[in-house]
Formats: sequence, structure tokens, C-alpha cells
Amino acid sequence: MANLDFSNLRVYIDDSNHYKYIELTKSQENQSGDKQSQAEDVPFMKMPDLFVAAACVGAKYDNYKEPTKKKDIFLAAAFDQKTQIPVLISLAYKKLGTTENLLEPRQILKICEGWANGGFSNLYDILIEGKGLRPLYRLVDYIINEQQNE
Repeated sequence: MANLDFSNLRVYIDDSNHYKYIELTKSQENQSGDKQSQAEDVPFMKMPDLFVAAACVGAKYDNYKEPTKKKDIFLAAAFDQKTQIPVLISLAYKKLGTTENLLEPRQILKICEGWANGGFSNLYDILIEGKGLRPLYRLVDYIINEQQNE
């Protein structure tokens, strides 16, 4: 697979979702003032992880929606080249239906931004309002249910 250069590109989300991205990736302060992240409450370590998950949900439900008021949240170089970039390329292929433009990182990101924007509200609802006591358990329940329904 070709090594695509995402190093100088920014990833955009809809500005209205920014605080929710922070909520699902932030660390919590404990009583001694130290920051700690409770995986059960904050199931995504970094925004790229959440972005990829939201894009996958958007693609699964064929919910593509370009961000209206864009906010850049991280450099695309933060995506893992071995695991996340191939997923993003696959999601771009799903939208395009062809291999043309799959070697253009900006085009791939633009498509995945639409998938992520379309799927984010579904994912957020699953994590915050789904069954189970905490967001991580809700995410696990969702994944298990989706696997059983296939």
C-alpha cells in the first residue's frame, strides 16, 4: 500500500459537535488534582479514535453530511498509518465507488469528514443514552448487537 502523506492536513468537524468530542475524549481530574481518564466514562483516548469511529457509524448507516460550520480539531498526521488510514481509505471508497482519488489525502479526509459528521450524533446517542451504566459498556453492547444482527 502506498504511504500517503497526511502530515500537513487538518481534520475538520462541525463546530456544533466540538464540545461533545471534548467530552468523549477528555480526562477527569481526581481529588488530588491529577488528571486521569476513566475508560468506562471516556472510551476514546484521542480525537482521531473518536473521529474514525464516528465515520464508520456514518458509513454504516449511509448518513453522509458535510460539516456546515467547520472547526479543525487535529492534524491528520495523528491518524495511525497502519490501522486508521486504511479504514479512512475504505470509507472514501464506499462513498466514491471507485479507486480514483484514493491516493489524494485531502479528498479522503473530506469524504471521511462527511461520514464522521453524519455518524457522530448516532454514536454520541449510543454512548450517552444507550443501555448500560457507562459509555464504554454502551459502546461494547452496541458492537455486540451489531455483530449479532449481521
